[in-house]
Amino acid sequence: MTRRSLAALILINAVLLAGVAVSVFAPHSEAQFASDSQYLMIAGEVVGRAQQAGVYVIDLTRGDVLPLLYNTSDNSLDVFPVRNVREDTQEDIRDR
Repeated sequence: MTRRSLAALILINAVLLAGVAVSVFAPHSEAQFASDSQYLMIAGEVVGRAQQAGVYVIDLTRGDVLPLLYNTSDNSLDVFPVRNVREDTQEDIRDR
């Protein structure tokens, strides 16, 4: 092993060690520790959208829905804003 490759190997290991240290000691957001939530995921075809499949991730505890569309033609994932079903249904009831 040459001196140059040994120095590169040491540098790569130092960068990896720093990355592990940052991920372990960095403050975590509350969402990463939401262990009391229960989730449901529903997948299926989307009417009117060829080559796309819909996936809905629902937080049963808070009532949040994350809609996702997977495009099979180019393997891309479109993520839409999270909606709260409880708030949306309350607005619908108040509007009547």
